[in-house]
This record gives sequence, structure tokens and C-alpha cells, in this order.
Amino acid sequence: MSALDDARRTAAELLRTTTGSDRPKWRTTYTEYGVHDEPNAIAPVCTDEDHIASEDPTAFGCCPEPVIDVGPELAGYLVELLNADREAGEPA
Repeated sequence: MSALDDARRTAAELLRTTTGSDRPKWRTTYTEYGVHDEPNAIAPVCTDEDHIASEDPTAFGCCPEPVIDVGPELAGYLVELLNADREAGEPA
């Protein structure tokens, strides 16, 4: 097993406990709305109906963990990578 396989397995275990899925869909988000011009974090997609209906991109208490502040420069890129893995059937 490779280091990447080990990292995916560890991440999948965490995500299963926080999101209910070892392959959640990811999104860009804000940890502090109005501070950054672009999303500065990544997080699993929120499934709370009230949050979804509000279309507010900020991470709230209803959002599954982890919410990871990566800065505006990396947020979109990391979401694309994680969702590509998800679509390919890779965990985490």
C-alpha cells in the first residue's frame, strides 16, 4: 500500500464519522464572510435544508467538518481535486 493509499484510508475514516460518507462532495466556503473577496476554505457540502436554501456560502455550525482554511489561492483547486477523486471512486 502506498503513502497515498494510507492517507486516503485515514481521511475516509474521519470523513465517515463527520459526514456519514467516506467520499463527500466538497465545496469552497468562507470561514469569515466579508473578509476575503474569494472563498478561503474548503468543506464537505452542507446538507442542512435551511442553509442550502439560503445560498449563503459561509461555513456554519450546521456544516459537516472538517472546514479547512486553505486561503483563497488554493480553495478552488483543492475542491476540484477532491471532487475528481470522488467521481473516480477514490475515498476522501
